[in-house]
Amino acid sequence: MPDFPMKKNTATTIGFPILDADGDLVTGATALDSEYKLDGAGFLDCASEAVESGTTGIYTLALTAGETNGDLVIIQCKTTTVGAKTSVLVFKTATRQLVDLAFPATSGRSLSIDANNRLGGI
Repeated sequence: MPDFPMKKNTATTIGFPILDADGDLVTGATALDSEYKLDGAGFLDCASEAVESGTTGIYTLALTAGETNGDLVIIQCKTTTVGAKTSVLVFKTATRQLVDLAFPATSGRSLSIDANNRLGGI
């Protein structure tokens, strides 16, 4: 499961809606064209295309590590479905995510800091 923020240069799957002009979900969008843009460069085709989750109007897109290898990642998904708008997503990436931070020692994934702010009671 992905964490926050998007991790730079790491494959991940994102989810997003495709909407019409009224803000309603568009189901069955056709001829999807998913593209990515890194750090202000031009848009490039994604290795895969977005797919709809059932008939919900919510779509997922699997991104490769290379498609997230920028400080600013912009994703756009276009469709030829009449009335559907292009979905645009903007992500600021990081080399570490929240899950990489230290937690209280009881969680089992942490650093132990003593009362004198020393690591592991050193």
